[in-house]
Amino acid sequence: MLGVIADDVTGASDVALALRASGLRTVLYFGVPDADVAPTDGCEAVVVALKSRMAPPPYAVAESLGALRRLREHGVRQVYFKFCSTFDSTADGNIGPVLDALADALDAPAVLLTPSSPEHGRTQYEGQLFVNGVPLAESPMRHHPVTPMTDSSLPRLLRAQTDRPVELVRWGTVRAGADAVRAAVAEAAARGVRYLLADALDVDDLRALGHAAADAALTAGAAGLAGGLAHAAPGGALDTYEEKDPLAAWPAAVLSGSCSARTLQQLDVLRAQGRPVYRLDPVAEPDPAALAGRALDWYDALPPGSPAGAPVIHSSVGPGELHAVQRALGAERAAAVLEEATGRIAAGLVARGVRRVVAAGGETSGSVVAALGITGAWIGRAAAPACRGSAPRPAPASRCCSSPATSAPPTSWRPRRHRPGPNLPGPGPRLRKPLHDGPRTPPLPRPLPHPGTTPGPASHPRPYLSPSRRAPGSPGRPPSTRHPGPA
Repeated sequence: MLGVIADDVTGASDVALALRASGLRTVLYFGVPDADVAPTDGCEAVVVALKSRMAPPPYAVAESLGALRRLREHGVRQVYFKFCSTFDSTADGNIGPVLDALADALDAPAVLLTPSSPEHGRTQYEGQLFVNGVPLAESPMRHHPVTPMTDSSLPRLLRAQTDRPVELVRWGTVRAGADAVRAAVAEAAARGVRYLLADALDVDDLRALGHAAADAALTAGAAGLAGGLAHAAPGGALDTYEEKDPLAAWPAAVLSGSCSARTLQQLDVLRAQGRPVYRLDPVAEPDPAALAGRALDWYDALPPGSPAGAPVIHSSVGPGELHAVQRALGAERAAAVLEEATGRIAAGLVARGVRRVVAAGGETSGSVVAALGITGAWIGRAAAPACRGSAPRPAPASRCCSSPATSAPPTSWRPRRHRPGPNLPGPGPRLRKPLHDGPRTPPLPRPLPHPGTTPGPASHPRPYLSPSRRAPGSPGRPPSTRHPGPA
């Protein structure tokens, strides 16, 4: 059985979906489950969602080790540490400190890791992390309010967080297959290297890495490599499996606390569609209970049976407005006010009959889960790329956690109309065929660098030059004619 320790709720939902899509029956726990809670019979993967990404490193390490102990008590022998595909962290952690603690606890000689997740537009080449074809340091993540990512070099980012040796497994080795990767990992481990960041440009690369690490005690990365591990696992890529469908035709609402560029784009689309949208303003009302009360009063005033669609309650703002809120209240107080208010709103909506909650943002999703008292969930189908459906165990409501930096604009998502009413039963189990075998890879807005190129000093890969323009003796395009980016 595969055990996953994830550093936030949306990331946990994301990796759980990748495991489920590859054919593994997966259960997700929010927080370290109690000692008397055992994985469900027939479960092949267990995911533990923590809220440790932005926590102080000692807390993150303690929580991760607690999750590890509980997983090992239930027979887990292979562990996956899930971090964000944009490597969200600072020089203090938490990726490095948690990796060190888990590797020591599992006596892992060398750990293979990659944040590559082509389905979400994240790829690693020559140790550089690209977001939709753009170097990480030039993506909207450079404006992240807590962990601004101003460097695209993964080795530099990880070396700032650990004193253990870090090296690369380059794309040529990965493309050569699982045996070549295993040999590279063994050779590096013999030299005392602890962490190996592997290039990966598509699903084939991730599956090669998954097969290479199939017997490893510890691997780490985003949802992409987890899908590769699931594909290599016994029972992976099943033809059929049970699905708990959370997206039945019950009233819905959207709660968003993410301030990512993609979330702001989604909100613009929803407003343009005429969706009822309410913004939480913690500066105007800094008391969480009163702030939640205003939002619920607004919800109650919506006309019953409105055809406009699911209402949206959000605190998502651009960088300028965000900094203004943080200056007025302080960053920590502003976050605490909004998290508590969001939890109260979620509980109030469910009391009013809402049975589908779409939560955008890791902290927002964590607040919703905590407020609704949800301790675990079966993983449902994907409502959209990077939007995970889940049915709580037991189910007072269904919920969908959206990873705000990666999910698509809601151009084709049409929840049913707003219908306040009494509590309604949740959906029952259904049998469906698998969505697909492994992560899908939608096209990117801008092509990725070709593997025959070399990163330049400004993090941009040097463009491919035709033979007539290359310097004598310089490398050309590799033999493969397939585009290296997501297909």
